[in-house]
Amino acid sequence: MSTTYPSRHFISLTGLTLLLSGLPLAQAETDCTAVTEIPQAECEALIDLYNSTNGANWTDNLGWNVTSNPCEWGGVFYDIKEVTYEKGVVCENGHVRKLDLYTNNLNGFIPESITTLTRLNSLKLGNNKLSGNGSQPIPEFIGDLTNLRTLSLSGNKFIGSIPEFLKNLIKLQSLSLSNNRLVGTLPTFLGDLINLKTLSLSRNKLTGSIQVLENLTNLQSLWLYSNKLDGTIEVLVNFTQLKETSLSYNKFRGTIPDGLGNLTNLVYLSLHHNKLSGLIPESLENLNRLETLALSHNKLRGSIPNVLGNLSNLNKLSLQYNQLSGSIPDSLGNLSRLQELWLYRNQLSGSIPESLGNLSQLQKTSLSNNQLSGSIPESLGNLNLLEQLSLHKNQLSGTLLESIGNLSNLQSLKLNENELCGKVPASLMNLTHLSVLTLDNNHLTTSDAVLMTWLNDKNPTWAMTQTPCFASGQSETCLVYAVHDEGLNNSQLLTINPDNGFEVNALGDVHAGYDIEGLAIHPLTKKLYASSGDDPADGLEHGYIYRVNKADGTLTPVCSTGLGEVSAMSFHPQTYQLWVWADGEGLFTINLDQIENGTCEKTEIVGHSAKVEGLAWDNDGQALYGSEGTALYRYLSNTGIVEEACDNFPSEVEALDMLADGTLLFALHDASDTRIHSFDIENCLAKENAPVPVEALYTDIEGITLNCPSR
Repeated sequence: MSTTYPSRHFISLTGLTLLLSGLPLAQAETDCTAVTEIPQAECEALIDLYNSTNGANWTDNLGWNVTSNPCEWGGVFYDIKEVTYEKGVVCENGHVRKLDLYTNNLNGFIPESITTLTRLNSLKLGNNKLSGNGSQPIPEFIGDLTNLRTLSLSGNKFIGSIPEFLKNLIKLQSLSLSNNRLVGTLPTFLGDLINLKTLSLSRNKLTGSIQVLENLTNLQSLWLYSNKLDGTIEVLVNFTQLKETSLSYNKFRGTIPDGLGNLTNLVYLSLHHNKLSGLIPESLENLNRLETLALSHNKLRGSIPNVLGNLSNLNKLSLQYNQLSGSIPDSLGNLSRLQELWLYRNQLSGSIPESLGNLSQLQKTSLSNNQLSGSIPESLGNLNLLEQLSLHKNQLSGTLLESIGNLSNLQSLKLNENELCGKVPASLMNLTHLSVLTLDNNHLTTSDAVLMTWLNDKNPTWAMTQTPCFASGQSETCLVYAVHDEGLNNSQLLTINPDNGFEVNALGDVHAGYDIEGLAIHPLTKKLYASSGDDPADGLEHGYIYRVNKADGTLTPVCSTGLGEVSAMSFHPQTYQLWVWADGEGLFTINLDQIENGTCEKTEIVGHSAKVEGLAWDNDGQALYGSEGTALYRYLSNTGIVEEACDNFPSEVEALDMLADGTLLFALHDASDTRIHSFDIENCLAKENAPVPVEALYTDIEGITLNCPSR
């Protein structure tokens, strides 16, 4: 006949506190020889644990080493979200079966006498201080507790590798060793613990592959985040019972397997902060229970699959910091439970779908740092739960909507660095919870004195960064931008207007000591960028990228390239990626959307010591041209080959760019030749009919770039 000890009670946390405060300060210690509920050895093991972990200072030591029945020590039922949860000592059939002292301020070490608890099937000692000063491994004798089904030692700062004794615990269904200081690879014996349903090894320093887990086909929860694991994640497709997993903050490579679409029990999938590449699989549409999909901070490319709009239970979609392109699917507007939508720092283009206004539960979204165009949809004014709206650093145009003033819960609104035009609506002042507002670098105005005061308080720099709107139907004048070396590395930006007799004008003041050498126009945003050489004045950086205000020539720092200099640069016409040449170092790509500690991400394409002063992509993005001496070279993007295009190119070329018809423009480092010339690449001939005269005042052109509506 089985005997249990039901002398436990449902008790609230508040009630427990009151109960504890009413205990007498001094009581007799438990006499294990008189205990009848469990064997004397088990009672003594519990007291050993109490004494070796400073039990007097536990958070909850109710009854421990005081009352005569160990089965009531710390024994309460917690009713958390209608789930009954037992803590303390739990006895069944005359033995200790469960011991849960999780988050209880145990400080010391686990005594070996705990192995006398031979019937123990659940040991939860996580989130305590059981490694002494943080220099102890997990005790080997725990491997003697062969009836364990649950073992939690997380959050104790244990050191060493995952202990081999675990292979003895073949009945384990839940193993948690997270948040320690474990090192080394995942041992092969973990794959033999085939009864595991939960495995948590996150927040350690584990390395290597996870393929050793392939036989754990009963897994329902897998937590491996914040380690240094690498290899592929193909093994996940074996875990057909999986409900939740996080492999984030590791070094996993390869693609997201199509087979993940077969894990139809998944509710939580987090793979962010890895090095995953390739496309987002269409098969994810089968995960109709999924609530969180976090794939951010990888190298995913291609478009956002339309089928993600079928994930009707999704409440968080996180795709930021990838290389996703194409438009935002209209289907995302079907995600009626979505609370967070993160798409920023990609290469998304097109307009913002009106359908996003259907996301009635949306609280936070950022679509910033993309190439989105068109107007802000009126429907976004329906999102009355929205707290954060970030649309900055796109090419959004049109007016700022009156309906944004309806977003009564909005706390953060970022619209800076777009092409928004016209008057700022006074309805913004309805946003009483707004603490962050950025409108800089648009074409916005107001004549409302009250609104002006409100805006200046929220965003003090907004007004001084606005430029005029273009009238309806008016296009920007076709201009050549150039930079002239004034001597002593002082740089003067210029505009050359071919629609007005090649009129040359200084753009703003001289930039003293900046040593500007390269210029490039972003082919989509039409924003102008400049780069510095290797000899700027003290206090200024070499190899630096600046954004140039095309209205007044002012320079805004963007990032350091970490290169000795950037003598030339050109944007790829399709991918919009910036390509640069660093004399003595070679050809690199620069990711202006990946900046850490002021330095932008760079990738070496061709290492070379040549001195190249100009770069220009052809209009199809197939070939990148540059010159050295009298040779004109081209880099072929589809093969990565560098070949000579012409051997009779003019020497002393300082700047290159390309016209829409494939003609190269170039300038010479020659005080006697104050012209910008053109060159027929196909026939390797300088054209005599198209020189652009430059005023004699500007005799040393370092860089040129074109900004034409038709280009």
